[in-house]
Amino acid sequence: MKIYRFRVSIFGITKLYRIIEAAADCTFEDLHDAIFEAFDRYDPHLYSFFITRADAKSMPVIMDAPVITHPANVEGEKEFGSAVEAADETTIADAGLEEKDIFHYWFDFGDDWWHRIRVEKITEAASKSKAGHLEIVKAVGESPPQYPDFDDEDFDDFDDEYD
Repeated sequence: MKIYRFRVSIFGITKLYRIIEAAADCTFEDLHDAIFEAFDRYDPHLYSFFITRADAKSMPVIMDAPVITHPANVEGEKEFGSAVEAADETTIADAGLEEKDIFHYWFDFGDDWWHRIRVEKITEAASKSKAGHLEIVKAVGESPPQYPDFDDEDFDDFDDEYD
């Protein structure tokens, strides 16, 4: 069983990343769940992985790559003519990733949390006990708030205005 070590960072934020290990039999939905947890998210949204294999500097290049997406988004992506797979049915091994490959992850299509994921290392697990292995190995930097503009005081003011 192969184990993939990913370095996940958020576009535009330096000195912030997570190292996540995932067994080859984990799905991209499993990887999404690990990223969601690793960056302290609490409100679920649609997401997609774009298998670019290299660091893309433009959105058209990223958006034209094969897509692995939230199961509820598969039909929507097919309308754009993309090669689309459902995240809950596609394993890490299915993507054919190699060491140093880079791909991209888009979480929350409204707030646009874009991530860069680099395959740091692929190793062979010593035993089959690593099947389904998924672990956040390292966290560097503090997670940004999921909704950075949200302020409890603003919400209190809104409540007061409509009481």
